[in-house]
Amino acid sequence: MSIRSSRFFRAFSAAVVVGLVLGGCYAGPRDYRYYVLDYVPEVSKARASQAPWPVTLLVRNFEMGEAYQRQELVYRTSAHEIRYRWKDRWALRPEHVVSDMVRKHLVEIRLFQAIQNQYEEDSPDWELRGRVVSLEEYQSTAGRFAHLEVRMDLLRASDNRVVWGKDFDLRREVKGEDPVLVVRALSSLLEASVDRTVQAVDSVLAAQLPSSQAEQGVDR
Repeated sequence: MSIRSSRFFRAFSAAVVVGLVLGGCYAGPRDYRYYVLDYVPEVSKARASQAPWPVTLLVRNFEMGEAYQRQELVYRTSAHEIRYRWKDRWALRPEHVVSDMVRKHLVEIRLFQAIQNQYEEDSPDWELRGRVVSLEEYQSTAGRFAHLEVRMDLLRASDNRVVWGKDFDLRREVKGEDPVLVVRALSSLLEASVDRTVQAVDSVLAAQLPSSQAEQGVDR
């Protein structure tokens, strides 16, 4: 290759690179946004003055449908189509997002003496299992909605029997286009679901625990 051809090739290569950069083919760092479910559980004065039940509860990571096992936030425009917001992402693995917040809620209200996660080896007295069916934004002609559908089950560890269970399918309208508004609404819907679960579980424990433990529970 001649010196003139070599110079021409280098100049041509540099021009191509500059063109690609200006054309956006060499993009800079992706501008991702990361989100978490979060809220501050409200503890009533009556509950705050009571001691927790003298038992332990295991909360494993919730199961989640395959369509939601992605880092991107999910939104729908119909019952038959799922889309993903590739720039808007969960800061935690999706299957951990809900279960971590449920554990935090239960620790704050002190309904149980101890809350365990799935990595602890001590045998619990009770177990709360959950499955997230929907964790998404739903868009329709009626507006934009945060949609949470989750199943909660309370099991007695001694015989692995489900003593209480409930499906929660909740929606809340969102005013505005920012995805953070959807995440806030989803946080609020999760709080409402856990509040109802706590009320039901409290009643179950009062009925299921031995009389000696139930008497301690009355004085909680």
